Amino acid sequence: MNADTAAGPTLQALAEASARLGADPLLIQAAGGNTSVKVDDTLWVKASGLWLRDALQRPLLAPVGLSQVRQRVAAGEADPVGPTLRTDLAPPGLRPSIETTLHALMPHPVVLHVHAVDAIAWAVLPDAADALRAPLAAFRWAWVDYVRPGLPLTRAVAALTAEREVDVLMLANHGLVVGGATVAEAEARLAAVGSALRRPQRRAPAPDLAGLQAVATAAGGWRLPAEARCHAVATDALNLRRAAAGVLYPDHVVFLGDQLCRAPEHVASDEALLLAFLATLPPGADRPPCVAVPGRGLLVRDDLGEAAEALLACWADVLQRLPALPEPVSLPPEEARALTDWEAEKFRQQQRR
Repeated sequence: MNADTAAGPTLQALAEASARLGADPLLIQAAGGNTSVKVDDTLWVKASGLWLRDALQRPLLAPVGLSQVRQRVAAGEADPVGPTLRTDLAPPGLRPSIETTLHALMPHPVVLHVHAVDAIAWAVLPDAADALRAPLAAFRWAWVDYVRPGLPLTRAVAALTAEREVDVLMLANHGLVVGGATVAEAEARLAAVGSALRRPQRRAPAPDLAGLQAVATAAGGWRLPAEARCHAVATDALNLRRAAAGVLYPDHVVFLGDQLCRAPEHVASDEALLLAFLATLPPGADRPPCVAVPGRGLLVRDDLGEAAEALLACWADVLQRLPALPEPVSLPPEEARALTDWEAEKFRQQQRR
């Protein structure tokens, strides 16, 4: 970003807000989420694959022609963003977020899209559209049924916002979007919505850290998660059943795949049998990112990266905030598989490496 331009102070304010949001794992995990600001006819939007927390350390915002993006979306073009990149302003190597079209079609000068844990814990419930009416009564908000991120989501939001003005979008199985006239207003609105959506956490049984460490050492190639709270995915029986049932939101697929590897119940408490089970798993890069050991906790690949660790913690955080009833709604298996082959998400995976 160029602080010498008239846009400089506004871009700096967005960078500062982005860094604050990105530093909170209950709002943003890894390269997820995105922020934007419209300055005249330029939309500055977070670049794909980058971490919001780094907004003050490196160029993070990619500039695109705002009216051009909107026109290309209206014309139904397959790539309405790429040709509009402002190469005269853009730092080299930045590719606009896959959600650029959503930011462009939102009327607000500032848009913040987060994967807030509490919001996701609402957004995966089958009755969320009705249940959210009370906590969000003070806001102009709308519920958006799940569609794939990117253009499909943009078109769904465009159809909805054509009927009424909204400042807050709850995206089924995805996250939260807020808009504002200024960076300060948008950030304050996000905080207010986040407070309204706060959910209680269930308590999970403690993990068997010593036992799992012994298994990891004996097996080789495995270790314990960086965050101890990740073990709640496997120590709590309800969490484990739901984790094995399917994927709840898109970023999980990007960083952790579409299936949970779960050790059989009968081997979980027997070290020899557990070691034998681990020996049956594919070697090297084909190994699952983690293994759930029922009642004891998680083992993760010893080369698991920081991004995947962040999504592992998010998984536990979301599961711990889900009520006993009703059961959450997972993404359809075919959608989860499609996300693994989506070119835009492959780019994000390359960036995180």
